[in-house]
Amino acid sequence: MARMLFLQIQQFAYPGIYYLCGALRASGHQYEVIATNRSERVFDTITRFQPDLIGFPTMTGIHKEILQMASEIKQRFPSNNIILGGIHPTLFPNSIRDEHIDFICRGEGERPLVLLLETIASGQTSFAIPNISYKRGDEIIHNDMQQLVDPMDSLSFPDYTIYRNVPVIASDTFPMVFMTRGCPFSCTYCHNSKQKKIYRGLGKYVRSFTVDRVLDEVKAACDAYPAARAIMLGADTIGYDMPWLRELLMRYRERFDIPYACLARPELITEELVLLFRNTNCHMIAFGIESGSERVRRELLHRRYSNKQIIDAAALLKKHAINFRTYNIVGFPTETREEMLETLDLNLQISPDFPWCSIYTPYPETALAEFSVAQGYLDKNFSYENVPTSFFNDTILRNVDRNFILNLHSFFQLAILMPLLAPFLRWLMRFPPNALYRTIFKVVYAYTSLRSEKRTLFSFLKLAFANRRLFK
Repeated sequence: MARMLFLQIQQFAYPGIYYLCGALRASGHQYEVIATNRSERVFDTITRFQPDLIGFPTMTGIHKEILQMASEIKQRFPSNNIILGGIHPTLFPNSIRDEHIDFICRGEGERPLVLLLETIASGQTSFAIPNISYKRGDEIIHNDMQQLVDPMDSLSFPDYTIYRNVPVIASDTFPMVFMTRGCPFSCTYCHNSKQKKIYRGLGKYVRSFTVDRVLDEVKAACDAYPAARAIMLGADTIGYDMPWLRELLMRYRERFDIPYACLARPELITEELVLLFRNTNCHMIAFGIESGSERVRRELLHRRYSNKQIIDAAALLKKHAINFRTYNIVGFPTETREEMLETLDLNLQISPDFPWCSIYTPYPETALAEFSVAQGYLDKNFSYENVPTSFFNDTILRNVDRNFILNLHSFFQLAILMPLLAPFLRWLMRFPPNALYRTIFKVVYAYTSLRSEKRTLFSFLKLAFANRRLFK
């Protein structure tokens, strides 16, 4: 039996850790999860728990804080093994070159992590484990990638109780339960295109849990999060497998009173789908507009639905009284002021209940980031070290209308929720960005989050305060 400590520096749930801990539990290993960026608390936990392996779930942008924490741990506990997992080391395996990192896990980690812990516990120094990269002297060994897990139900049942000792997360009112893994689309700004290349020839990329498994996980999530007021059914998109979805949602309604939310694509939103939502206690559907400019969507983003399809999808949701959220991004390379305002105007036309907006943040090795470099919007040496922690604070592109981007982002949600103010807010955009504009954004963002995610004011304030560094 070995011990693993999961350490995350942000205080919100990482659903992937539920599955990793479920795999460790099924194999008889011990584990603990803490969420803090306070070094002394980390050191106290390591001293008490004596882990054989310390793991960081790692996303690009926050990786710099994680590496700093890893450095501090190694200074105090030089013999402790540290592993990075998640999307960042999967896309950037050279992150293992950091002197304080012993291992990385690329891709799905449930089975590799169990094997790694068993190998460490046995005292071996050779780690021929799929998906695991490690150091042998000055040499870095990248083992081959394993086949993608299929069927999904072969994964050990996840442990949704892992955050019971993290009050901010344990009081969450909007927990997520995964229904699928993988996305069938290849948007140019998203990591999915790169992941598909990594997994090419290793099995089916988009996979679903069985209906029984999803419903059992919803029950486990409800038990672990007694304050839950809605469940986020996690999938990159739904609607392409209607028989499976119909059975799932109809049985969900029979078994649970708690409402749910999920993601869809506008071109997949049909009357049949919306009627299914209406009849199964759906709280909210979210879909991406991203840009109101068809040129930007088609040429830059490779999202090939039309504005008419967006308008028709919104009309169906309105017709059947289904709340919906739209995801929007401003500040793309080559995007003009007029095209950014098209995004605002399209949202004003369809009137979403919960508008959401971010600032375009390029991620290395995505097609749109490469385009940005080629066109001079980013330095030719752009790398993941340049990626900011949050996509709400600023643009990192050069040669763009920064003031307009920041001001439109600050006022975007308010203009849609209070359309009579839209002309006045457009007038305010002519002035430089300032603290008042940012405060308006934060207040309206909090309001929409409270409503869309059915959060209580107290739970939201705790969550916002714990993660306040994400919002400048």
